[in-house]
Amino acid sequence: MRKLMMTGMVMGVVILAVICIPKSVSAQDTAKEQRVTEAPKPVPKPLSVYRLEFAVRELEDGKRLNSRSYTMSVEDGDFGRIRVGNRIPYNSGKEQFQYFDVGINIDCRLRDHDSYILLENTSIEISSVVKDESSGGGTPNPIVRQARASVAASLTPGKPTVITTMDDVSSNRRYEVEVTATKIR
Repeated sequence: MRKLMMTGMVMGVVILAVICIPKSVSAQDTAKEQRVTEAPKPVPKPLSVYRLEFAVRELEDGKRLNSRSYTMSVEDGDFGRIRVGNRIPYNSGKEQFQYFDVGINIDCRLRDHDSYILLENTSIEISSVVKDESSGGGTPNPIVRQARASVAASLTPGKPTVITTMDDVSSNRRYEVEVTATKIR
């Protein structure tokens, strides 16, 4: 009887092993097949960041009067903006004043195309106050000189590129704007 019980237990274990082993082997094979057939997920490319150096030169009769530089860092696909200047009051009525911003405004959007950089929607506005000698001793409203440009420019990284020149229509002055894009990351 005891021998019969032992034989029955051994048979039960063997039957259980025969039932369970193929399922675990088949589960391993299925997992292996899934790993082989699934394409690896692409690692997202880190966005490039560039330092944009704007050199703004003011010339009169071909002679350089002034040169300023402005720098910003812009990520691929992002916008950059610079605002530098003053607020100038002007009389808008009896003892009422409003203000006009003068200085330089630079806006741009950068796109990295591997071999070149595209500056899209680039706008540059340069304004200054001109002294008015004809006021006759009163307090005149300021005369504002402005130059504006909207451009799209292709830049080679590391190479300075003049993206616009603007002539002042009321004088012999000219503005040149040069940009150098340097990859940071």
